[in-house]
Amino acid sequence: MKIFSYRYLPLNVYMGYSFLVVMSLLLGPIEYIGMDIATLLSFITVQLFLFSMGFLLGARGEFRNAWRQVDERTISRHGSRWTLNILLLLGVVASLGQCVLFIYSGNDLSVGNIGQSYVEGYDGYERGEAPINALYIVKILEQALVTLALLFGFYYFRFLGAAGRWALIFVVVTYLLVNVVGTGKQKYLGDVVLYAFFCVLISFAAKGKRFTIKEILVAGALSSGVFLIFVEILRQRYSAAGITLENIVEKAHPLISWDIGSPIFDLVGPEYGLAVGVFLGYFTNGLYGLYLSLTLPFEWTYLIGNSYSIGRMFEIFFSSDGYILEKTYPFRVGVTYGWGFDKWHSLFAWLASDVTFPGVLALSSLFGFVYARLWIQAVRGSNPFSGPLFLYLSLGLVFGYSNNQLMHSLAGVIVLVILFAGWLGSPNRRPQAQ
Repeated sequence: MKIFSYRYLPLNVYMGYSFLVVMSLLLGPIEYIGMDIATLLSFITVQLFLFSMGFLLGARGEFRNAWRQVDERTISRHGSRWTLNILLLLGVVASLGQCVLFIYSGNDLSVGNIGQSYVEGYDGYERGEAPINALYIVKILEQALVTLALLFGFYYFRFLGAAGRWALIFVVVTYLLVNVVGTGKQKYLGDVVLYAFFCVLISFAAKGKRFTIKEILVAGALSSGVFLIFVEILRQRYSAAGITLENIVEKAHPLISWDIGSPIFDLVGPEYGLAVGVFLGYFTNGLYGLYLSLTLPFEWTYLIGNSYSIGRMFEIFFSSDGYILEKTYPFRVGVTYGWGFDKWHSLFAWLASDVTFPGVLALSSLFGFVYARLWIQAVRGSNPFSGPLFLYLSLGLVFGYSNNQLMHSLAGVIVLVILFAGWLGSPNRRPQAQ
């Protein structure tokens, strides 16, 4: 078994990413009060092992056709090219709607004011207090449609006509302008970067092409550029909020300590060092929430506590505030330790609210198996929904150490349900040779 072959590429990417996350925790300037590293790493190690076992089982069987055959991976091969065209059209319409709402709200599209836009956007914000009205529903549907357009557009980009490609470009540009430049939320930039990254992996695996030195250098340059953009956004955010290295200790959460003597501040200076430290904190905040969750007893949340939005909608519908969410690990960690809902607790803590932490470990094997099957199908082009679903689950996997990214919002839940339903309802077909 060639563990470093294309067949196991997503597994290797996830293992490498997990190593970087752990290194960010161990070497970054942020320190978490009372964290038992051994307990946390024990859980992560077992989870990675079980995920790997599931992936290895799922990755068995025929892997790749000749690229000429894989090139037939058009959605029309499955008799549903109209699906892609309609999604792109709806994505354009939804993007236009987001633009209108953004402009109507009087927001700014200045790159130099990204940090200020972010601070103003959260001024007076309270989680769970947004009014549920027609505008709220429209925003959810818009976000779901845009996400679906991005997923299908990225995966099938090679097979889009000129109009389709321009439609996708419009959706991407609008997505970034409104959500990143307009509101300072770099998460949306991360979405686009990850979709593109995993699409490249699929393309290379389908072709069986080896990475050249030039391609590696280009990838390194692009990665560095993206990293610098993230850091700059964070620098502007904290500058707008009046937070500096001199006052970060008093401004930070009581359970967080900053190592002011970290070499990173000598390397890039206090302002950018703070931004880099915060960036690394995005990978580790959820791990602290996970550790704190591991110390609490289990309280069942009736299989709907894995998603904040679903739990909240249930409570609103049945007029039972707190009946679900107050039993979740993230909420109880906030009550017990002070690491509240406004902090991250990882995907695992949310899932454990429904199935316990041993249940999460068991699910890791199942998820690894399904993820591997989706990878094989995405490379072979045997199911029209496998590629978009693989991209979406990859996004959730990367964010998994931080939060339940895919099911946090109702829009994310809608997208996940549609993709899974489409995948399960579509037959897997062998690409036809030309």
